[in-house]
Amino acid sequence: MYAIGALIATVVASAVPSAFAFSPSFAPLLRSSALATRTSLCSPSLASGAMGGTCFSSLAAPPLRKRSVVVLQMADDTFAACKVVSNEEAAKDLRLITVDVGSAISADYKVPGQYVKMRKDDQQEKPGFFAIASAPGATPSSFDFLIKRTDGSSWLCDTAAGGEVEVSTVQGPGYRYAEKFGSDIEEVIVLATGSGIAPLKAAIESKDLEGKRVRLYYGCRTPEACAFGDLVGKWEGECGAEVVQCFSQGGDLPEGARKGYVQAAVLEDGIDNPEKTGVLFCGVNDMVKEAKEALEKAGVKPESMLMNF
Repeated sequence: MYAIGALIATVVASAVPSAFAFSPSFAPLLRSSALATRTSLCSPSLASGAMGGTCFSSLAAPPLRKRSVVVLQMADDTFAACKVVSNEEAAKDLRLITVDVGSAISADYKVPGQYVKMRKDDQQEKPGFFAIASAPGATPSSFDFLIKRTDGSSWLCDTAAGGEVEVSTVQGPGYRYAEKFGSDIEEVIVLATGSGIAPLKAAIESKDLEGKRVRLYYGCRTPEACAFGDLVGKWEGECGAEVVQCFSQGGDLPEGARKGYVQAAVLEDGIDNPEKTGVLFCGVNDMVKEAKEALEKAGVKPESMLMNF
C-alpha cells in the first residue's frame, strides 16, 4: 500500500504499468477521497491484445492470470490502461483503431454518440475526446474509433497494435433520440462529414432507429478521404438506411454518389413532412450551421435536431 498525499491505493506491484508509477508530483491530480486502484482481470486472449476473450473487474481480486489494469481516479476523470487491438488505415489521414477497454468501461456505453477521453500516459497534459464508432454492445469489451490525424492525435494514430493507451470512463449524453424522438417522428435525416461519420455509424448500426425512414448523407472531399465505403451496403441492407455519398471536390465517384455538399443534397431531395422529421448531425461547423438554418426554414423543429453533446 502506498500513501501519497490524500491517495491510498492498493496495488499488485508486479502488475503495475510503468506509466502509473506514483510520485509526489502526481499527487495533486488525484481526488482527495479516492481509492485509486481497481483491478480488472482478463482472460489470456485479451491480455495478449486479441479479441474474443472475456474480461471482468473486481475490487477484491482473485489470483491474477496475465495482467491487471490499474484505474486511477483523477481530478475529473478515471483512466484505465488499455491495449490497442488493431490500427488500420481507414482513408486518407484517417485511422480505424480498436481498443480493448475491458468489460467495465464497455458496459457503461449505452447511447450512440457517447465518447471517451484518451491519452498516451499520465504525462500528457490534455487528453483527446474521441467518439465511439462501434454500436453499444457490438463487442463485449472493445471500442472502435475513427481518428483523424492532427497534431493532437498523431500519438494515437502512431500507436501500433499491442501498444497501451489510457482511456477514461464513457462520457456524454450521446444522441438522445430515445428521449427526443417520439412516435410522431417518422423520418430521421443523418448528416455527417469526414470523421464525423463515427458516432453516426454507431447510431445506424445500433438499429435503434428501426421503424423510421433513415436517410444518411455522408460528405467527404474525395472518395479517397471517405472511410467505411465498404459498409454502405450493410447500412442499406441490414440497417435499412438510404445512403447518399457526397464529394465536394469530385473525383472518381462511386455509383450513385453526388458532387457537392450534404446540406445541399438533402434540400435537393426534399423533406416530405418536416414536423415529423428528426435530424442527427456530426461534422464540420459550417455544415452543421448551414444545415440547421436550412432545415429549420423548411419546417423541421429545432428540438428535433440533435448533436451528440
